[in-house]
Amino acid sequence: TATRGYVDFLDLGGHIRHQDLNPNLIRRYLKKGIPILTGLSATYLYRCVREAPETEKDDDVGGEPVGHFVVLSGYERESRSVHVADPMADNPTEGHYYTQGIDHLICSILLGIMTYDANLLVIEPRKPRDA
Repeated sequence: TATRGYVDFLDLGGHIRHQDLNPNLIRRYLKKGIPILTGLSATYLYRCVREAPETEKDDDVGGEPVGHFVVLSGYERESRSVHVADPMADNPTEGHYYTQGIDHLICSILLGIMTYDANLLVIEPRKPRDA
């Protein structure tokens, strides 16, 4: 179960943090070169219509939102854009690597709650213990 996974993670020394999602939270890690794995709403990210679950056909009235995971890997201050690595082969962008405005990206992450995908995963090396 998910609960067992969290307990195992904590037993191994992991930490779970809860913070409000805002641009500063994302920039804090990306400026240090730490990538972020995030679950989000692909429907909102790609500005697509909802899909019928049985057929995966576009159906904005009877369809459902679709969740997805991407890696955030950098930030461009001037354009307020985040570098996105996207594993989905047939995504509507121009390939697996693109930039997305940080505000639109945050809305996509928040709307991921509709598909139980709204989360951020940040993995950092353990800090050395004092000798």
